[in-house]
Amino acid sequence: MRGDIVESPHMAAQGDLNPGFCLRSCGAAVRGRMKFTQLRSIHLQLDFSMAFAVASDEVLGTFVPVAVYWIYSGIYALLGDLDEYRLHNKAEEDTKNVVSKSTVVKGVLVQQAFQIAVSLSLFSVGRANSGLAAGPALAIESWLDQSRPELAMRPSPMLPTSPCDLLLGHVADLVPILWLELAINHGVVSDDNGTKVQPSLLTLAIQFMAAMFVLDTWQYFIHRYMHINKSLYKHIHSKHHTLVVPYAYGALYNHPLEGLLLDTLGGALSFVVSGMTPRTGIFFFCFATIKTVDDHCGLWLPGNLLHMFFSNNSAYHDVHHQLYGTKFNFSQPFFVTWDKILGTYMPYSLEKRKEGGFEVRPIKVKS
Repeated sequence: MRGDIVESPHMAAQGDLNPGFCLRSCGAAVRGRMKFTQLRSIHLQLDFSMAFAVASDEVLGTFVPVAVYWIYSGIYALLGDLDEYRLHNKAEEDTKNVVSKSTVVKGVLVQQAFQIAVSLSLFSVGRANSGLAAGPALAIESWLDQSRPELAMRPSPMLPTSPCDLLLGHVADLVPILWLELAINHGVVSDDNGTKVQPSLLTLAIQFMAAMFVLDTWQYFIHRYMHINKSLYKHIHSKHHTLVVPYAYGALYNHPLEGLLLDTLGGALSFVVSGMTPRTGIFFFCFATIKTVDDHCGLWLPGNLLHMFFSNNSAYHDVHHQLYGTKFNFSQPFFVTWDKILGTYMPYSLEKRKEGGFEVRPIKVKS
């Protein structure tokens, strides 16, 4: 007996279910399942990739400068007293500083913990309010909800029957994928071939200089105002000046609010204005940390490259920590520009002491 297909009146009432229609329906179902599975996989990859990229940059940008602080200041501590290069002798350090070194270490750790908590909180709020982190994920969830396999199994009279319909259908399928790709690669520079490239050295140099200028400007005016406002000085900034004779790991011995105003907000502003990438920002903040530690090391070491390139150095900042210099040399941590422009620059000379080391002597400027 031959297997001829007999169309019953019941089947005819349901519509023209010819073999071509059945194949198209099955194909739609398969494509629907594949599309859902593939995009769900891409969505999970997006969540992982974005979470990993954002988390890694946040972790590095938050914790690496802290590690650099203790490593670099620890190197100075391991070098010993180095009496022949000290700006103040050991006796001055012991008598003029009114806080113990253990108190300083605890104070720095408290400030750093506070800054870490604030930074991570700001990152978290930023991600919650950012379309980059939430937008594509939420949108693709909604899109996937409309693309579930069970929906694709429903017979539809609007199946694509022309090449144009098929093309438009594939383009529609690709739109969320392209959106995901843009989200993953947000902020990454690409060449004409789509290859990811890093910013040029010239761009990095410009961004570094811009960030240095912004940070210097912010810290100069906030720092100076903390000296002008007696209440701010008494309750906040005076803590840092309990170290009349600075040393390396006391560089960030500040009140937590001072750290928030000067370092956290100043750093965030310099990062945003300069337009640097998060990875570039890590290097910048590590460099700024090294510079700050070096400015407080209390030593004048021969061959110090930072002293060669920056006139704002350990001797310059030592002037500010002395009683005669508290109204001068506010600039930090890179340049002396604002001090010179606004008349708060106090020049100095370095003189060799008979007992060893150096002495910073202010030079009186004739009015």
